[in-house]
Amino acid sequence: MNLNLKSSVLLFAIGSLVAFSSCQDDPVEVTPAKPVISNLEVGEGNSKEAEPGKELHLDAEIVAEGKIAKITVDLHPESGTGDDIEAEFTKYAGQKNADFHDHIEIPSTAEHGDYHFHLTVTDQEGQSTSVDADVHIH
Repeated sequence: MNLNLKSSVLLFAIGSLVAFSSCQDDPVEVTPAKPVISNLEVGEGNSKEAEPGKELHLDAEIVAEGKIAKITVDLHPESGTGDDIEAEFTKYAGQKNADFHDHIEIPSTAEHGDYHFHLTVTDQEGQSTSVDADVHIH
């Protein structure tokens, strides 16, 4: 092999190595996992019962790698009669881990009966996770 050919092969090998290694150094964007809700407690002692004109106790552990943006609660009657009860909590915004402990007011005009409860955590990446439970208002 002549010197020019050897130099060309060597330069090609080095160039390929640099190009290959630079691809591996590119940052990989990883989307954080969806929020996780655990140990949900609805009502005192997890009774899943509420009374009109009183507060409904709520508690849950939340882990949100993408940081919490908001937590919403929706309580709607199973029978289709009565009003939905909704609440939004932003005081946990920016946290990755939260011991969510709050209360929602059950209006004194709330119909008695079975309701479906949803707790939704939305992170700052726009991902959300919901858990649900059956609640009885008496």
